[in-house]
Amino acid sequence: MTIDETISFYRIELNGKQIPVSFEEIHELRKDILPYFDENIGENISVLLPTGQFNRPYWKFLSIDFEQEWAESIRYKKVVEEGCLALLNGIALELLDQPITDLPTSWQETEISTILSYINHYNPSSERLNIAKNHLIRTYNFLLQFSYNDIDEDRMLIDFNPADTGRWFDEEIVKAYYKWQIKIYAS
Repeated sequence: MTIDETISFYRIELNGKQIPVSFEEIHELRKDILPYFDENIGENISVLLPTGQFNRPYWKFLSIDFEQEWAESIRYKKVVEEGCLALLNGIALELLDQPITDLPTSWQETEISTILSYINHYNPSSERLNIAKNHLIRTYNFLLQFSYNDIDEDRMLIDFNPADTGRWFDEEIVKAYYKWQIKIYAS
């Protein structure tokens, strides 16, 4: 029996079906999450998402969980769940960084409405992550409902400020990750 078989990570699809998640998938996600955190710590709005680097369906992994608890299972779940939330915020910021009269309706061939469906379906593991979910729902709903009434004559957003949400994600997810790491290694 391999460790992969004993930990049994899974994610929940929109239809409620549990889809197995391999260690390889978790490590591939971590290869995106950790550099994203490193490059964007302290950044509220102008995040760095190099073209071609962040191309996984992060929205599908919000629901990651495991059947059997091992030492690393809680840590991996936390990193993937919170990291995917942060990446979804980064994707929204990237979409909002486009010329404001031409907001895209998809991210790398996935419709924003599909991403929003996964966010809505996500069941956060804590109240703090429920706040993250609500921020993302608000932002992705704005992206879906964007109209010319949302910008002024200088093409600036009128009533939507992504910086507040960006600050929250920076403090509560990205910086919190580093504080958590320091706490783990200090003990």
